[in-house]
Parts: sequence; C-alpha cells; structure tokens
Amino acid sequence: MLKKLLFICCFVWLTNACYSQAFTYYPFNSVFSIASNPNKPVWLDFRFQMNSYFSSLSTEISPMVNLTKGKAKMYIGAGIKANFLNYMNTDPQKRNPLEGYCFNVGVRVSPFEKVPQFQGVFELSPYANKQFDLGIFRANLGVAYVFMKKKKTE
Repeated sequence: MLKKLLFICCFVWLTNACYSQAFTYYPFNSVFSIASNPNKPVWLDFRFQMNSYFSSLSTEISPMVNLTKGKAKMYIGAGIKANFLNYMNTDPQKRNPLEGYCFNVGVRVSPFEKVPQFQGVFELSPYANKQFDLGIFRANLGVAYVFMKKKKTE
C-alpha cells in the first residue's frame, strides 16, 4: 500500500513538474484519460476503461490534432483500442491485443478565464471492432484538468 501511495505521489509530482499532462474523466462512460498537453497542435491521448471486468481492461491510444485555438479547441484524431491482457490468454487464437479502431471529433472548452486549466470536453467517437462487422457511435461528455504553468501577470 505504501509503495502504491509513493508511486502516485511521485507521478503527480512529475506531472506537475512537466506541466504537460491532462487528466480527463468521462463519468457517463466510466473512462479515464491521460493526455499529453492538449493545448499543443498535436497531442496523444490514452484512455482507460474504468468499472469493468479485469479481463476487459481496454486501452485506447489516439493521436489528436487541434483544429482551432482559443477557449474552445476543436480536435480530431484516430486511434486503436487494445487489451494487453489478451497476451495472457491460454487460447493462441485470442492473444491479439488489438480490439478495434476509433475516430474522435471533439471540443475542449475552458469556461473560466481565471482557471483555464479546468476544461469541459464533448466528443463524438465512432468505434468499429477489428473485423469491421460491429460498431458503435459513442458520445463522451467529461471534465478535464490540464497541468500547465500559470501565466505571469504584470
């Protein structure tokens, strides 16, 4: 327990020192996201499925491109959904970690001028499995916090 707490503290400290990560939680879909700096033109997003069975801990990895600047940043991206626990499957036919593909179109809004780190996120994200015979059109609504340096006021 102490090692986990130490790891979390070190991770938060490192994240704060780098000023380049964003944490996003999509409560309606139970998805937690860690992204590189979404204020940059190109950034990377890692999404983890929460509240699910241990055997279905899927991770989405998506590079994103910002289309606009300002308080409301529109972005697009495409990525893969993988479950790396599939490597532990005893059936050799089911050891492939790739589960499917996703395409993301969204907007990140900073509604408060005094706290631009706090963001609201809305996203539309069609998903197809790796055989492209099943799919779902997802909508994500969440809140985000971006670790960044505070601008100096003169």
